[in-house]
Amino acid sequence: MASESLIAGYATIGQGAGPMIVAERAGIFAKHGLDVKMRLMGGAKGVVRGLMDGEILFGNLAAPALLRAGIEGKSDLVFLTGGINQQFLVGRPRFRRRGELDGGRIGFVGDGGLNDLLVRFIIERFASQGIRASAVQLERGGERGAAPLFDGSCDALVMTPPEAVEALLRGCPFLVDFAALGFNYALGGIAARRRTIEASPDLTRRFVTAYVEGMHRYRTDREFTIKVQQEYSGIADTKVAEGTYDLTRPGMPELPYPVVEALGEALMMMSRDVPGAANADPRSFVDDRFVRELDESGFVRSLG
Repeated sequence: MASESLIAGYATIGQGAGPMIVAERAGIFAKHGLDVKMRLMGGAKGVVRGLMDGEILFGNLAAPALLRAGIEGKSDLVFLTGGINQQFLVGRPRFRRRGELDGGRIGFVGDGGLNDLLVRFIIERFASQGIRASAVQLERGGERGAAPLFDGSCDALVMTPPEAVEALLRGCPFLVDFAALGFNYALGGIAARRRTIEASPDLTRRFVTAYVEGMHRYRTDREFTIKVQQEYSGIADTKVAEGTYDLTRPGMPELPYPVVEALGEALMMMSRDVPGAANADPRSFVDDRFVRELDESGFVRSLG
């Protein structure tokens, strides 16, 4: 099979890009006749822009940027797969339970992305439990990660591994695991333009097949995956890389179907700021035919 070259993008150096980069580093894309170059796009909006401009053909990103672009009529993007998207509400070291956040401040980024969405969601959820918390926008730039929890900027942050693991090792507790609220492996994945899918179904099929096989390698080869995570994310501390893998691996789906229900929940959360979000059909942002083909063919079981 002749090798076909393409560029795939990813939003950040967090865990979400892991399966795609594992597939590339393990030679799985090459096995399926694809010469895939990886490109860091500087956030989910960068992935959306890259897909629409043709800079990349496939991209890994969280859902809100894709949903917003579709609702506003600026894209024809759909999720081909789900992905890894763990999120935690992480508190300052002095906190040990969520009730201590009563009267506290939860930091948010202010870019309209997944972080902001989850901050709004958890503040509303806390309010229904009698815990009054407010949102505070963090200054951009400067040190990343858990710094706002130590400099007094806020009392809690929504974080994802590896940064969440770094914070945990520094004594910051996980106050909420969003997996318990139905958001794990649900609000992101691999996306492409509909025009790409329709023009190149075989290419898309091979990419998705390699991605699913890469996710299988991720799930079953701890040592290799930890090494890859350290390389692409720049994690110097092996404990952080190991903690990221061990936190991510349990519950990872064998077949990464896009989770329509979670996209629907995201649309409802976005509806205050994005006209039309409440009436949008989450199924219109999904094309799971290629994952479904792999499911029906027994592909993952054939990997052993």
